[in-house]
Amino acid sequence: MPRFAHIFEAAADTLNAYYQAVAEVNIDSLMGLWIDEEFASYISADGAHLHGLDTIRAGLAVQLAATPVSIEPVDIRVYDSLGTVVYAIAEAHRPADPKVAPTMVFTTYVMVHERGEWKIAHIHASAMPNEAANQFAAKMRHGQGSLH
Repeated sequence: MPRFAHIFEAAADTLNAYYQAVAEVNIDSLMGLWIDEEFASYISADGAHLHGLDTIRAGLAVQLAATPVSIEPVDIRVYDSLGTVVYAIAEAHRPADPKVAPTMVFTTYVMVHERGEWKIAHIHASAMPNEAANQFAAKMRHGQGSLH
């Protein structure tokens, strides 16, 4: 087996660290996961376009302070090549208040392998249309996996 066969597993570690940092509202940890380049970009589910690390940091700080969430991946698709991994994920964004229903979001994460680490280069999140959100919510209520 080639030596790089397990290289993509570490990209999943970066994604899990992102989810953890979001849940903890830990902006420093969150920003440590991004590529150290000004071309980094983030399009949030509310439509805000953030370009550059300083703008992304400020936008995420405001967003997470206003609406802290934990993110549960519901359906994950992975596309990888040497040096790049793209995750297309249906996510449930669960507010801190357990009485509030989660927001369903489609998110694409683009990660690049830089200096031995997987870093986030781009995130594009879109609110899920109601029909799709209702289908995922029904599967979650019935304990079905996303592929049933």
